Amino acid sequence: MRQPQPTKSVVSIKDKYAIVGLGVTKQGKLPDVTTRDVAREAMELALGDANLKRSDVDGFIYQSGLEPDVYDCRYLNISPKNFWAMQAGGATAGATVMAAVGAIETGVATTVLCMGASRLRSANLRLGSVAYGYAQAWGLVSPIAFHALNATRHMALYGTTHEDLGHVSVTQREYACMRPEAMEYGNPITLQAYLDSPWIAHPFRLLDCTRDTDGGVAMIVTSAERAKQLTDKPVYIMGLGAGNNIRRWHDKSVYQGLDTARPREAAFRTAGITTEDIDVFECYDAFTINVIMQLEGYGFCEEGEGGAFVASGATKLAGKIPTNTAGGQLSGWYAQGFTPLTEGVRQMRGECGASQVKDAEIALVTGHGGSSGVQNTWNHSCLVLRR
Repeated sequence: MRQPQPTKSVVSIKDKYAIVGLGVTKQGKLPDVTTRDVAREAMELALGDANLKRSDVDGFIYQSGLEPDVYDCRYLNISPKNFWAMQAGGATAGATVMAAVGAIETGVATTVLCMGASRLRSANLRLGSVAYGYAQAWGLVSPIAFHALNATRHMALYGTTHEDLGHVSVTQREYACMRPEAMEYGNPITLQAYLDSPWIAHPFRLLDCTRDTDGGVAMIVTSAERAKQLTDKPVYIMGLGAGNNIRRWHDKSVYQGLDTARPREAAFRTAGITTEDIDVFECYDAFTINVIMQLEGYGFCEEGEGGAFVASGATKLAGKIPTNTAGGQLSGWYAQGFTPLTEGVRQMRGECGASQVKDAEIALVTGHGGSSGVQNTWNHSCLVLRR
């Protein structure tokens, strides 16, 4: 006899959890330190920021796979009840926060340290040379090549131009020049300088691409109730979502877009917001086309209009939706998805100096990437944060 199925219940996490500690080391080329050193420094900065001790950390989630795993709890001098390695490329930062929320929700932990750290630049471990699955047999041996196909497809469908891509690069460099911690601080570029930069993988030029950096980022997630006891500047998690592009591989439109629909719908539904409620957008931007496609995918402009949207100045500080306000990964620094997540937290805390978005209350943060082995079917994550 068929048994009756239990009624499904939906547990809302809106505003139940918060980021209470943020630790960011110097970013750039750091040849005189080890990855363990920057991991430990980031953790110590986050703990100090949250007014916590090492013994308070009972959950630890770190991004693995960039280098041989070096997140030794003994070296960090922590003894969490639970710790996990995660790897979803640029989506990992968002995924660690989601996992932290899940761990606290289920009682597995109360205070979770989320971390990413590497010395990719000094160690000459170039992410740009990574091969993904069987596509390497046809010469597709890097994220640059895969995303270049996204850009080519966008150009063919919508008439997006090289100048449109260039406006993304120029706008984010303007932001970087406002932020002393950015790698390209004090080094502005013009659209002509972008157009004169050398080709890397058509239609990408050098200034379409990010570069690897050394450094560490750590964040601490706990309950909203406890957050109020620890800090006067908690950043609340309103909504979260995740997806992937695998289904598009099977219908042959894999290069036509990123998977933003499912993550957007899940995060916005939980947060109870629409695109119009978002004050600042911190999106994953390993390449210029990523910004254009996500502006479209999250509804800030119509599909196919992302290039013109950026060219109009809509992503600048006084524009419709300030985007990647510290220069992003293109001109700021590259810690994969921890870069946009860091800036989202800082914007909500009002710590962004000359590029602070006035009266910003809600931030959308995204991450994109992974190692699925099937070209361009990578993971996508998003978080909705509020002050």
